[in-house]
Amino acid sequence: MGRLQKLPPYLFAALDAAKRRAREAGVAVVDLGIGDPDRPTPPELIDVMARAIADPACHRYPAQRGDMVLRTAIATWLQRRHGVAVDPATQVLVLLGSKEGLGHLPVTCVQEGDNTLVPDIGYPVYGQATILAGGEPRTFHLTAANGFRPDLAELDALIDDRTRLLFLNYPNNPTGATADPVFWRQVADLCARRGVTLVNDAAYLEMSLDGGAQPCLLATADATKERVIELHSLSKMFNMTGWRVAFAVGHPELIESLGRVKDTMDSGVFTAIQRTAAYALGPDFERLLAGVAEPYRARRNRLVATLEQAGYEIFPAKATFYVWCRVPGGEGSAAYCQRALAEIGVVVTPGTGFGTGGEGWFRISLTASETDLEEGARRLAGWR
Repeated sequence: MGRLQKLPPYLFAALDAAKRRAREAGVAVVDLGIGDPDRPTPPELIDVMARAIADPACHRYPAQRGDMVLRTAIATWLQRRHGVAVDPATQVLVLLGSKEGLGHLPVTCVQEGDNTLVPDIGYPVYGQATILAGGEPRTFHLTAANGFRPDLAELDALIDDRTRLLFLNYPNNPTGATADPVFWRQVADLCARRGVTLVNDAAYLEMSLDGGAQPCLLATADATKERVIELHSLSKMFNMTGWRVAFAVGHPELIESLGRVKDTMDSGVFTAIQRTAAYALGPDFERLLAGVAEPYRARRNRLVATLEQAGYEIFPAKATFYVWCRVPGGEGSAAYCQRALAEIGVVVTPGTGFGTGGEGWFRISLTASETDLEEGARRLAGWR
């Protein structure tokens, strides 16, 4: 069997097809499925982008691995926001979205017969990218009993001399679980002892529900000495999912290897977008972020109150813009979500779309309008 044939169907492609069929059948669908912000990019950033587009210098090929203005802005932002010091020239790489970086990481180090460790529950791309690189994804469990963090003894038992990467994602999609500095130190020490590169997908790092910054891997592990890499995205920070701009920060050898893959695969991020990203991460970052993040906190509070009053069990998340709910009555996740669409016209994501460990759970995205969230919560609360 070829590598492409080993890939399972992509979760959100199947969801899109189900929604389309329901709408064609005349169902008034309320879509609480995919995490794509409904609100626009802050107008201030649109203005920066408009000025950059008008500059003919932006119309040529961009800096392949990221303009030094943006890479320096990233390093300055990390120091100011998270107390992390990195070299913008050797430890920062601009990406066409963090998904691109995650998808290319296995290409840098995985050969036929190698393996990576991927979370079950987790973003499907970690395992799919491993398969495309010729490797074997080995899953480890995330359970509610452990706060949806991995058991370090299980990780240690799964690692062998052909394990190349350990993928983590905190704050976590889909559960909203978070990590603390003690956890980061423990898992970084384990990876160092076993010779494995530690990867944190930090796309939701700034989507905190308590107003404060969440702990990042790089604030604990020294990326100048330890083989760690963290991927950040402006998609969620500033409602810029369609802009495709993110960055990786980590050990210089890891950044160089990922940069070499990018040199072959793409021609960099549009310079006008890079200029806008540099502005967004600059001195006005906290003010701009507050305008994006605050609505999610209010939306979550209202939706959770409605569902908990109706008897739903909700995982007490501290970050992301998702609500992780227990399926009532012991029904399977996929069956429950299919019924929700068919019977009440509500789209929610089955937990099994993120791995077998998601059985018994479903995910609600807060990236819908207040009207849709209230209507979706009302429908779910009155239907079991």
